[in-house]
Amino acid sequence: MRKSTVWWVFAVGAGPMLLALFMYFTGVGIPQGRTHHGELIADGRTVDDWSLVTATGEPWQMSKHWQLILTQPPGCSGCDSWVEKMPNLHTALGKERDRVEWHQVSSAAVQGGLVSDEISRLGAAVWVVDPLGNLVLRYDLTEAPQAVLDDLRKLLKLSKLG
Repeated sequence: MRKSTVWWVFAVGAGPMLLALFMYFTGVGIPQGRTHHGELIADGRTVDDWSLVTATGEPWQMSKHWQLILTQPPGCSGCDSWVEKMPNLHTALGKERDRVEWHQVSSAAVQGGLVSDEISRLGAAVWVVDPLGNLVLRYDLTEAPQAVLDDLRKLLKLSKLG
């Protein structure tokens, strides 16, 4: 076997490994793309931090389903349109809609809604909460409902929970 053949075999085997090490330690060439539309919440916050109560004043007990939560602070201008969009978004999930519940959260009691004192800190948004109570994604109300639907379908497809 010729000496050049040995070097070619070594280069073909070690070249990709050396390139991967370079990319890992320098960060050069690593894609920054993402596939979700909302803001990913990866800091361990849970929906229990919100101190949610029902309209009757009882503490809210989360079921073992995925939750879509619309937070509506006082004076929210875009919230009314999202209140109308949420049932349609839930229906658009098709056969997966049994795995998802949706709720409104405001500072005052609304029929069928939840109440939280933290509403001014949370702001106007749509939140996706997993069955364990972890906050997963946050969407501004300027985001299209289709983006929320796409992300939720992807989560439900990949998750066996709920």
